[in-house]
Amino acid sequence: MKVVLIYAKSQAIRQRAAEVFADESVTKGELARDEIYPPLGITILGAGLEQRGHEVRLLDDSIEEVETLREAMQWADLVGISALTPNARRARELGKIAREEYSKLVVMGGPHPTTNPEFFLNAGSADICVQGEGDLTLPEIIEKLHDRASWDSIQGITFLKDGEQIATPRRALVKKMDEVPWPAWHLWDIPRFMKLMVNPGVTLITSRGCPYACTFCDAEMTPRQYRAMSAEKTVDMMEHLLKAYNPPQMILFDDLFTIQRKRVIAICQEIIKRDLFFEWICESRVDTMDYEMLRWMRKAGCIKIYYGLESGSPRMLVTMKKGVTPEKVLAGAKLNRELGMYFKFFILYGFPEDTVEDHRLTEQLIAKTRVDAVCVSVLQPIPGTEVYEQLKPYLLKDVAEMEFHYWHSTESFKHPNFTHSELHAERERLLKAHARATKGILPKVKRKLERLWAMVRHPELIGDLLEIRRRKARNVQRVRESHWGYTLTGKRDVVALQVPIVKAD
Repeated sequence: MKVVLIYAKSQAIRQRAAEVFADESVTKGELARDEIYPPLGITILGAGLEQRGHEVRLLDDSIEEVETLREAMQWADLVGISALTPNARRARELGKIAREEYSKLVVMGGPHPTTNPEFFLNAGSADICVQGEGDLTLPEIIEKLHDRASWDSIQGITFLKDGEQIATPRRALVKKMDEVPWPAWHLWDIPRFMKLMVNPGVTLITSRGCPYACTFCDAEMTPRQYRAMSAEKTVDMMEHLLKAYNPPQMILFDDLFTIQRKRVIAICQEIIKRDLFFEWICESRVDTMDYEMLRWMRKAGCIKIYYGLESGSPRMLVTMKKGVTPEKVLAGAKLNRELGMYFKFFILYGFPEDTVEDHRLTEQLIAKTRVDAVCVSVLQPIPGTEVYEQLKPYLLKDVAEMEFHYWHSTESFKHPNFTHSELHAERERLLKAHARATKGILPKVKRKLERLWAMVRHPELIGDLLEIRRRKARNVQRVRESHWGYTLTGKRDVVALQVPIVKAD
């Protein structure tokens, strides 16, 4: 069967991002646009369909024109559309085009069809909505596509039958990640994507799920169940990407890469054992880090870690169920500084319980951690999350109808304690507090002294530093000789931070 899988993207957000990115008077980075990455979800699904003999096309609505999408819809026997909540309106629009203009069967998947299938089914923009992971569900849908009487036997879907919404039992999650096919990167023009990126690189995912219960996180796709690829398979995939695309860096899109300590260390040791040289970035929780793991990550080429902190207020950390304390944050930040790891904190303002005092405590914690960068966004309540239920009385309208942007901060609800402009003012205040704590000569000297003292207490770090520099030199030489040598010129990290440049005054 011929299948086209489309990643829907709000065109309002796309246009806004393009305008800001083109405006030379605006600081580039977080407020510029979304980074352009090939969407991994449909890339993995495409690989699975190819293994089963289907002909697959992948399209990213972030960069393609609607004429290209229409041509693919006409070509396909089945149209699959992936929809995050901010892109739900666009997905609904594309589904209606495929069904009404080209008489195609449409399957919707992703977070919003998982939690709100009626948004698409009642509008006539989808025949089937998939709940949760589609690795096994989508192939079964294709097998039974034209036998509607058998749809009841497909686990993990919702559809309309005689005008009534039918939801079948939820399909069990994929347990063995080693059996999930690698993303079908070959179905994309990867160099085209990398040329559009602020920092060119290839994305990959080596695990799924997160065991924590943060109130703002939509866990419906992978209900709090963490599953990971083996260390050997993970490095096999990394080595394949190096040989196929020779990218300057790799970006790991795992929700929580460092949750399994032994696995992370094994991955790092395998990278070094195979003599592979590349830089990589991951996301983590600061309380999962320890000396040995972070040391191995540094040696294996990890250059940046992004931590979800969200708040520096003990009360708010409890309220949002982060499961971390300021004391653990301070300890983790100190470890990162001592081992010379670049690290960034994500902060989230706008929880219904947020007060000015909570923000001041966050400012104080950020100043104490002296983190390299902070990314401050305003909360957007997502269906399927606990905080969404809290904020329902304050919503301006259905969030899926808003085409909100996480970074451009659409006002989606009336906060009980702040106006939207006040939340943005608080955001700017935090960025300036961070700048005061980290910019200038004294903070830099203090950071170097802290690193030096760590080496005095742990002499093995001196040997690590020499090894890291040797490996970095070989990586630089590899990149310099590739198509991406230009990434080594200029101040690459200024935009790599993806936050505005803020002066303390």
